[in-house]
Order: sequence, then C-alpha cells, then structure tokens
Amino acid sequence: MVSRRLLLGALAGLAAPALAFAEGDGHPPSLLTKKGRRTARALNHQAGDKAALDKALATVKPMEAEPAHAPETEAAPQAVSPDEALGRLKQGNAIFARGGANISLPTMLRVAELSKGQKPFAVVIGCSDSRAAPELIFDCNLGELFVVRVAGSTVSREGLGSIVYAVEHLGAPLIVVLGHTKCGAVGAAVDVATKHAELHGALHEMVLPIIPAVLEAGEKHPADLQDAAIRQNVRDIAGRLKVADGILAEKLEQGRLKIASACYDLTTGIVAFDA
Repeated sequence: MVSRRLLLGALAGLAAPALAFAEGDGHPPSLLTKKGRRTARALNHQAGDKAALDKALATVKPMEAEPAHAPETEAAPQAVSPDEALGRLKQGNAIFARGGANISLPTMLRVAELSKGQKPFAVVIGCSDSRAAPELIFDCNLGELFVVRVAGSTVSREGLGSIVYAVEHLGAPLIVVLGHTKCGAVGAAVDVATKHAELHGALHEMVLPIIPAVLEAGEKHPADLQDAAIRQNVRDIAGRLKVADGILAEKLEQGRLKIASACYDLTTGIVAFDA
C-alpha cells in the first residue's frame, strides 16, 4: 500500500501551480492564447489527478502512534539502602575535603543514558549559596543527587512536592537537609529576631521560616547565635519533613527512607552529619 507521506508529497507537487495562483502569487491564465489553453488543460488534468489522489488517500490506513514509553512517574525500586546512600555521601565528602574530588565531566554516552531516566540515590535540600554546591562537596556527578536549593535550606510547599516525587517515583532512599557555616539567610533571620532589622518583600518572606530556629537556638547557645541557628534550622526542617507527608512517613516506618540533617563547613570543606 502506498504510504500517506508519498501520496501527500505527490499531491503537493501536482497542486503547486494552482495553489500559487489561488494565493495571489501568479496571474490568471488567458484562454485566448495557446499558452492559456495549455495551462487550462494542465489545471484540468491536475484536478483529475487530485481527485484520484484524494480517493487513494481515503484508503490509506492512518499511521499508528509510537508505543508510549513507561512514564518516569512510575514508582522506581531502590538501588541502595538508606544507610548505603548515607555512606556514599560521607565517603564522597571525605574525598572532597582532602582535595581528591573527581570533577571530570560525564561522557556523552553517560549523558545519553541519563536522557532515558534518572535514579538519584539521595535528595539533598541545600542553600543556594554558590560555595555549597552538593554535587561538588559530595563528589557526585549527573544523575546521582536530586537537589532542591533555596537560601536558608528551607522547604516550601512546592519544594516538598519535589522531595516526595524523588522519594516516591525515583526511589531515592535518603533525604539530607544541608546547611552551611556563615549562611547569609540565617544571619538575616538573626538580625530580624534580635535587632528588629527590616527586610522588604520577598527577602522578609525568605527569612520568616528560619526565625523559629533562631529563637530556639538563642535559648540554648546565645554566645554564637548564628552558628547555632544554622544547625538548629536544618535539624528542625529534617524533623518537620518526617511528618510533612504520608508517603515520607510510610517509607520511614518501613525502613526504606532516612532523613538526616548536616552542616557544611565553608572553611574546611567537611560536612558534619547529625546521623
């Protein structure tokens, strides 16, 4: 059977002169001239050919849709256990902290493989600070970490959705809430809580979720409030995640998920885990 594509191509070629005229790109042929009569006969012939082609097209079976690939939203099995995932992060940071991190770019073969799907072994909730990129400080590469970053390492409703997606549909067995020393967002929250500093618009909204951690840290470690608030903030966020969504709570109860907090030292490159 003739394919629809070939028939359409033939039709396009035959009908081109008539289409050009209909769209105002030509001049009407005069039937009083020999050339005009030849043109009229040609158009009549094309009209007959078009009718025949239309009849043939009506018998062509529509092209079948390509088989759909399995959507990435299907639940994915875990490749490693929560403890194994945590061990990989700790090992990667140890490599980074001693200056032996592997910063080579992935091959194009690896890039092509990742285009078919992803299976990160950990979710890292980190700060947007340019000095605290999780992929670097944990010596990881494309496809290994599912990263959610916002200043202060806080988690919005949208961020929670991203985390649940990574755990439920990508099979990530570990969530790490990562803070870092000298965090500017936490420092701003400290100024708001202790000095009544005024921040405008979105900046004010950014630090509001951190203020409870500042107040709590102030009761325990008033001498070094910013550092204490940084660590309290990630601990609080990790604690809230454990009860923030039924999927996360269920996997925690089953032992298929671990949620931990940690703090990255900008000076030494070392990540200190709370678990």
